[in-house]
Amino acid sequence: MNPENLSKLSEIALQYGPFFFAILFVLGVTRWAYRVFKETNAKRNPAATQKELSAARLVFLGTFFFGLSLVVVSVVWWLAFRPKIYAFQGEIIDLHDYETLASASDKLYFRVEPKESIDDIPLRNEHFLIVQESPLNKGQIFDVEFSKNKSTRNRFHIVYDPSEPYPKFRVDWDDTLHTNVLRREKTPQVAEGRFIWSVHAAQVANPVYEGKSPRSQSAQQSNWPVTVLQDSSSDVGRKIVALDELDRLPGTALTDSSTTGHEPILATLLDLTRHSDKEVSYKAAVIVKKVNLDDYLLRKLGSSQKRDRADGEQVLAKLDPAYSTRILNKLSPAKSATLRAKTSRSGAFQVVPTASAQGDRYYVKATWDTKNAAAVDCLTNLFHSELLNSRSRAEERALMNRGQRLVYWYDKDWSINIAGKIRTCGGNASFVQAGAAK
Repeated sequence: MNPENLSKLSEIALQYGPFFFAILFVLGVTRWAYRVFKETNAKRNPAATQKELSAARLVFLGTFFFGLSLVVVSVVWWLAFRPKIYAFQGEIIDLHDYETLASASDKLYFRVEPKESIDDIPLRNEHFLIVQESPLNKGQIFDVEFSKNKSTRNRFHIVYDPSEPYPKFRVDWDDTLHTNVLRREKTPQVAEGRFIWSVHAAQVANPVYEGKSPRSQSAQQSNWPVTVLQDSSSDVGRKIVALDELDRLPGTALTDSSTTGHEPILATLLDLTRHSDKEVSYKAAVIVKKVNLDDYLLRKLGSSQKRDRADGEQVLAKLDPAYSTRILNKLSPAKSATLRAKTSRSGAFQVVPTASAQGDRYYVKATWDTKNAAAVDCLTNLFHSELLNSRSRAEERALMNRGQRLVYWYDKDWSINIAGKIRTCGGNASFVQAGAAK
């Protein structure tokens, strides 16, 4: 026997213990002993002596009963002392690429399942497996750590319930608890012995088109919370940390005049209240409530300083029409008429940030009448010049037959500008959120 086969046999013997030796004796050694005993009885010239027959019989019976005893030992070991493995499986669904899970237990393991992208927002499911050598008990808790980029970690508890062999969970933000929570998805009830099928036509996802514009890098050079929040390239984790820091600053930090080239922080916060990440939107809304917007707007809009008036107009443009109308009614007729003309288009400046691993994206949904030749030609030229593509103008024109397009870039001003240009061409533009809100 070569060393390789001997090594394999040694591994098998170590793995299966008494089972291996029971099979070895019953199927190998005992059969060999029986063959020797049979050949000894069959000898004729010369015939086997009584001593040889007794020796062969003894070897055969010894190996037989020893093999039988090994079988008994193996059965007893299997029933009483065999290694036992108990497992519990489940799934945490619809995680964004900026959200991270980590096991807080040496018994818990994860396997990633990327989901097919239908809106250019990558989502994934994380299958978990919990393994232990003792039986699982109802109510037993296993810990999981969760974070968004480099924000503060949350600790979740996965609770074992034998009535749900494969539970599904979803990470969500709880406004009441002021923290991220792990919610158990409800399992649909299906009548026993019946199968329920839901059949629908497959929908082809509309392609998403990327804009082209230089991206800001300021958040990478400063940790000042206002700077981080006003840089769309900062990730969700940094925004959460910046919001927590801003919440601890004096209220004057929210009402100070803006700096050159930047919008007032209140305008930024109002946009963040529409953020796709619920934790970001909640914390931004909490900070906005610390400011009396009516007093702020009336003071800014009535200021003699040009920058203050511009700040007031930018914040006013971020408010819903009913709120802005109420503020305008408190101004002089002349001032109100001027501002109404500037903010006449509802939602023209109310962007909707969508989180991604590369920073916030700002999506614009464009629609148009495909029978309006002038609008189609104008939008063809616009998309060909503003979007990242290698298409010819003729190929761009062929895409216009759909009557709609979803475009985005990582710059707020770019999305506002292209939305205005779409409307100028005769199309409709709205700011939308892509991907599942978290």
